[in-house]
Amino acid sequence: MTIRYSIVIDGDHDGRAENEIRGQVIEMRWRLGMRQAYDSLAEKSWARVTVDNRTGAFSPERNRLTPGTRLRIQSLHDGSARTHFSGVLSHIEPEAGDWSRKLAIIHLHDMQVWLESSPARLPPQVDVTADQVIEALLAGAAIVPAAIAGYCLINIAGYNNIDAVRIFAPLRPPQRLERGKTRFAYVGDWWRETTSIRAAIGDIVASERGRFYVDRAGKAVFLNRHKTLVHDSIAAEFDDNMSGMDYSYGDQRLNQLTLLMRPREIGVEDSLLWQLPSALRIAPRSEIDVTLRLRDDRDQPIGLLRVDRLISRFFLSADGSGDEITRNVAAEVLRAEASSAVVRVRNRRRQAVYLTLLRLHGQALYRRDPLGIVLDDGEGMYRYGIKRLTLDLPALSDIATAQAFAAYEVARRKHPRGTIHSLQINAREQPAALKLSLFDRIRISERQTGHTEKDYFIIGEEHHVNAGGKSHEVSWTLEPADSTRFVIVNQSAINNSAEVLTPY
Repeated sequence: MTIRYSIVIDGDHDGRAENEIRGQVIEMRWRLGMRQAYDSLAEKSWARVTVDNRTGAFSPERNRLTPGTRLRIQSLHDGSARTHFSGVLSHIEPEAGDWSRKLAIIHLHDMQVWLESSPARLPPQVDVTADQVIEALLAGAAIVPAAIAGYCLINIAGYNNIDAVRIFAPLRPPQRLERGKTRFAYVGDWWRETTSIRAAIGDIVASERGRFYVDRAGKAVFLNRHKTLVHDSIAAEFDDNMSGMDYSYGDQRLNQLTLLMRPREIGVEDSLLWQLPSALRIAPRSEIDVTLRLRDDRDQPIGLLRVDRLISRFFLSADGSGDEITRNVAAEVLRAEASSAVVRVRNRRRQAVYLTLLRLHGQALYRRDPLGIVLDDGEGMYRYGIKRLTLDLPALSDIATAQAFAAYEVARRKHPRGTIHSLQINAREQPAALKLSLFDRIRISERQTGHTEKDYFIIGEEHHVNAGGKSHEVSWTLEPADSTRFVIVNQSAINNSAEVLTPY
C-alpha cells in the first residue's frame, strides 16, 4: 500500500503553503487532543519533524526558516490528500559539526501556546453561553497572522513597500464553535490579571461540560456537552485487528461526586470599589495607564458589573495643599475588565502634578464561598468501595443545573465496566486510520477480554511516522460513548431497562 507523506511550508508567509519537503523527512511525531477520558480542555498540540539537513536547508542562519512559519503534515493515499497536523514553527535544533549526522529537528505547536501567553481581558460577561465567551476570548488573543504577504511591515525586507500599504484587519482565529447549552449568569469575575485566555477557556468549557481543542487544520473547536450523546454514526469498526490496546476493568467507576459551584451576590449601585492609597506623581506632559484591581477584604477578585463614576483630584503638592488643579489634567476609565478597570491619567502641564484622590464607584459582583453539591450512589459505595471525584465549575451559579450535572456524571460511571483507554493501529495495514480524527466514533470488539461491540470516541491522537514513511503507528486516546445508555427525548426508544433519563 502506497502512502506518501510530506511537510508543506508557508515560507513566504502568504497563506498558500506551497513549499513542500518530502525526500528529506526521516521521522515525524505529532499529537492532538485530550490526555484522558472526560477531560474538557485538550493539551497543546505538538509535532516534531526530523529532517536530513546535509544541505543546510534547515539551518535558519543559512536559509530563512523562522519561528512563526506555518507548516502542515500531509499524507496522500488513493488520490486523497489529508492534513494531519497544522501548526507553527516554534524552534529548530540543527546538529552541528562535520562529524554529526547533519539532522535537524523542527518543533511545531498549535495556537494554544499563544492562548496561554495572552491575558484574558474582557468586560463582565452577563447572561452568556460558553461559545459567546470563547469567541470573545479568541478575538483578544495575540496570534500571528496566517498570511502577511501584501501587508506593510516596517524595516522587514520584502514587506516594507510603503506605496502599497495594507492594514491588518482584526484577526479572527479559525474556529468552529457549537452553541453552548447552559446560559451563565456571570462569567469572568474570578479571573485575575495573570489568567490566560487558555485558562479562561478551560474554566468556561469545564462549566459547560463541553470540549475545546485545536483540530488537524489548526482550527479552534468547541463542542457542547450534547455532542457525544447525539453523535451516533460509526466511522469505523475494529474486531481483533488492532496492534495494541490498553484495557482495564472497573477503574473508571464513580459513586461519590462533589460538584463545586459559586453563588453570586450583586452589590449596591454606586458603591466605592477602589480608591488610591497614596498620592501619585504625574510627570510633566505625560500620561500613564493605571490598572485598578478590585478585591474584597479577603484579597479575592470581585466582578465589575458597571462603572458609575470616577472621582479624581490633582494638586501641585503631594499633601493636597494649595489650590486644586482642574485645567490640562484628567483621569478617565479607558476600559472595564472582568475584575479590574484601566484608568488613563493625563498631565498636559509643564510641571509635575500629584493625583491625590482617585475613587472608582460602580456596581460589584461578589462570589460567595463554594457551595458543594454532593451526590452518592449508596449501593455502589457498599458493593464496590468508595470512588470519589470533585469537579470545580467556576462559572456555574444555578443549583438545578449543578444537580443535573452531578446526576449525569454518577449515572454514567457508577457501575464497574471494562474500558479501553487507548488503541494502537498500524496505518500501513489499516489505512482507515488516516482519515479518523478527534471525536469520530468507532466500535471495538476484542475476543480475549470479552469486550464486544463497544462504542468509543477518539479524544486524542498520536502519530509516529518512521523510516521515511515506511512505518506509521497511530495511538488513539478513547472515551466510552454514553448515548446507548441514556434516553434522548424525541429520539430514543425507551425499551431497555439500562437506559436512563436525566436532564442533562
